[in-house]
Amino acid sequence: MSHEEPVDAVEIPLPGGRMTQGIRRRGRQLLRPMGAWSGAVHEYLRHLESVRFAGAPRFLATEGEREVLTFIDGEVPADPQWQPGRGHRLPPYARSEASLIATAQLVRQLHEAARGYRPANTEFRFDPRPLRTGEIISHGDLGPWNTVYRDGVPVAFIDWDAVGPIDPVVDLAAAAWEFVPLAPPDQLREAGFDPVPDVAARLRIFVDAYGMSDRRAILPALQRCRLLAAERIKYAPVTAAEAADALEHHAQELRWLHSVIPHLDRH
Repeated sequence: MSHEEPVDAVEIPLPGGRMTQGIRRRGRQLLRPMGAWSGAVHEYLRHLESVRFAGAPRFLATEGEREVLTFIDGEVPADPQWQPGRGHRLPPYARSEASLIATAQLVRQLHEAARGYRPANTEFRFDPRPLRTGEIISHGDLGPWNTVYRDGVPVAFIDWDAVGPIDPVVDLAAAAWEFVPLAPPDQLREAGFDPVPDVAARLRIFVDAYGMSDRRAILPALQRCRLLAAERIKYAPVTAAEAADALEHHAQELRWLHSVIPHLDRH
């Protein structure tokens, strides 16, 4: 008689994200360590399920200090070599125009799903407070490393620990930084782009695919989202040296943004 565990009971370690380690897969389930913010995340994921937003995992249960979510099949273009100031290496499918358009549309679907949601639990990880006028609750860390792709296009976002209140235009701007991506030529080459694209043209494609009626509204939001990212470093599980590197990275991003704003504005 076999004493082996059933296949669905076997836990397989998965690579951790930029802030979360100890993630495991068990059959069709994903098990992740929880934090003080997890209750607010679970409430939000239940809301997204209730409005039939397909681009997020479903919250199933808790087991001890871990949450149980549905596992979403696909490819996640994580770059284990990434560091602040270096281009995040992307596979060809994540650099394509089709992927860029589909990502913006998925962000729009998320924003529409979030409209009207008023959380009872506001113990968010980075900004624990109620919504202000015009804000929504959103993912908080949109990027290729938190996106599941199938057949070259995004189908879902994962790792929702950074859920919290945000102006939707600022959230879109933060996504643009990572998916366009907005970066100087050397970082675009490190990301795998050859030839280096015109970031202004890709930003316009992204904004149009989202459906913004006033394209220029994205420009001030690009600065606001980088300042917000710098503020959140104080919550990240990093050393003082790593925090300094991240702050300098955001400072360099802002200097670069200042230099290219006229070009972005023309497009």
